[in-house]
Amino acid sequence: MKIVTMTAEHLGEVKALLDVCFGESAWSMDSLCSQMEKADSRCTVAIEQDSVIGFLAFEQILDEGSIIEVAVAPDCRRKGIAKALITQAMQDSDGPAAVFLEVRESNAPAVSLYEALGFEQIGERKDYYDRPKENAIIMRKNYENTCNRKQL
Repeated sequence: MKIVTMTAEHLGEVKALLDVCFGESAWSMDSLCSQMEKADSRCTVAIEQDSVIGFLAFEQILDEGSIIEVAVAPDCRRKGIAKALITQAMQDSDGPAAVFLEVRESNAPAVSLYEALGFEQIGERKDYYDRPKENAIIMRKNYENTCNRKQL
């Protein structure tokens, strides 16, 4: 598996991956293109045997980062792909003091992964998700007092 910066060539496969992972809640092609073109966004893909098996969108504004979306093909889950995508995003970032994300409260495997990576639950957003309606857990990882943080 290799992790690379997403390009326009990956758009169709990433859109198909998001559709499989999130169904009606998946991003539209316009939303995906918009995310990829944002100056403060970095989109990466995990590639295996020339196919996209994972996607991550990360944004950073000043010293605050956000994991916007993570998706891994269902038959490739529990193989460290999401962890690799997140780890690579953090290594490629510009030294955020903190990184935030939201996750469905019912997504126990994702919550466990984020906690294993050092994220802490700091709150919730009521009815954040649609289809089905569900709360989001807000999570944060601080880098202020760790050697992982790059100097700004």
